[in-house]
Amino acid sequence: MMRQLFAIAIIFIAAYAVPAGAQGLNDAKSWLISPAEALQYQGEAGFNEPPALRPRALVPLIDILKPEPVADLKVKAPFAISVRFQGQPDSPIDPSTFKVLYGAFKLDITGRITKFVQVTKEGFTLEKAQIPPGKHRMILQVQDEKQRVAERELRVEVE
Repeated sequence: MMRQLFAIAIIFIAAYAVPAGAQGLNDAKSWLISPAEALQYQGEAGFNEPPALRPRALVPLIDILKPEPVADLKVKAPFAISVRFQGQPDSPIDPSTFKVLYGAFKLDITGRITKFVQVTKEGFTLEKAQIPPGKHRMILQVQDEKQRVAERELRVEVE
């Protein structure tokens, strides 16, 4: 019962905290993931899921440069997300295939990132990702020109 009341309170606060038409991630009231979405799309449940095991022989790679990958990664919002793509010698990365899926329900938040950064064959850097406190999981995907899919998880705990 207490958890349901808390969830309703967060949704209510989030609905009134972000004005319609808020522009840019530099605006303190613009969210990459809103607190209500973190609850609705089960961000913490996604964080706690075991990683997908998909062994593949020849695929492109996704390297997460920021935040630095360490055990029990805790960050303060807003924080930078920097990603580098590496295609294979026989096929470069196709940036138009880039996707970001959030939480246990895999909400597609790609447009929220590509609205502020240009994704290239080399990757991208988002300087100020605004995500509410809690545990979050994002799945980054990109394909090369031979449609081979690279996938990488970014799990963070925001303080």
